[in-house]
Amino acid sequence: MSVKVRIPTPLQKLTNNQAEVQCEAQDVDALLSGLEKQYPGIKERLCDAEGKLRRFVNVYVNEEDIRFLQGQQTALKAGDDVSIIPAIAGGSSQSKTRVTLVFPQDLIKEPVVFTMAKKFEIMPNIRKARVTETVGEMTLELEGDEKDLEKGIKYLESRGVKVEPVTGESAL
Repeated sequence: MSVKVRIPTPLQKLTNNQAEVQCEAQDVDALLSGLEKQYPGIKERLCDAEGKLRRFVNVYVNEEDIRFLQGQQTALKAGDDVSIIPAIAGGSSQSKTRVTLVFPQDLIKEPVVFTMAKKFEIMPNIRKARVTETVGEMTLELEGDEKDLEKGIKYLESRGVKVEPVTGESAL
């Protein structure tokens, strides 16, 4: 079963400059191995020596963060859309901010952070999260152009997400 995999710009040199590739896999773990067979060197950029995704590599299947599914055992089916979004330090035009998001119950299962990240070219780095059927709280480090960060935060607020800046020692 073939799935579409979106490759982030910094890793496209390993995929012959392709932003999207196709891969056959039953689950995310097999997808990572399949990508390595097709594009040697890509898995070591995404995974540690034990084959586990690095802490700051985010993988989404159909806009769902696999951390909230079954992790690397998340099943895949033909036509699925997989996005790999690593947190990578940017250049001088990049800014970082830390925020805590509190989600209303009706948005807990919506991919609002993923949509914001794609829409405004923001790299989210999940620092802490607590999500249940009734509560959604997440502390993120957001990186991107300062204007994009402002737009992204306004987007989240417009969707009903409470956005609070993280300050003081808790911002470290």
